[in-house]
Amino acid sequence: MPVQSSYNQNQRPAVEGMIANTEPKLLISRTIEDATGVGFGKVVQQGSADETCTADLATSAMDAFKFLGVTVRDRSVRPETPNKFAQRESVQIMRKGVIWVTVAGAVAAGTDVTVTLATGVLGSASVGAGVVAIPGARWESSTSGAGLAKLRLAG
Repeated sequence: MPVQSSYNQNQRPAVEGMIANTEPKLLISRTIEDATGVGFGKVVQQGSADETCTADLATSAMDAFKFLGVTVRDRSVRPETPNKFAQRESVQIMRKGVIWVTVAGAVAAGTDVTVTLATGVLGSASVGAGVVAIPGARWESSTSGAGLAKLRLAG
């Protein structure tokens, strides 16, 4: 008996945390500190211990020096947490390259990238209290509203 009996005619173009192309990239690995885990395509910073990372950007006020990169989607994560990395799991983090991320509003290709520390939401908001620019990052694609966009990290 077949497991799947219906199929979508068109594949979705991308998913959050997916590497966008085959150009050279720089990936590092760290261990997740967060008890609730960390999703794919999320900004992470240096954790409280060596070789760890956290998506909690507000507690220790992420800045350009603490920014590590964006988590890369991994199809081999634990079945009990299928859409994120669990605490103490090893995660690949993109430091340089192009990756798909979710944005809450419109972004334009070639413009600066910011992250809201309280929520971890990426976008093009003005830098100010609680909103930090990601160093060397640019939007590689544009969106007219919430959805997926390609983020270029310069490393």
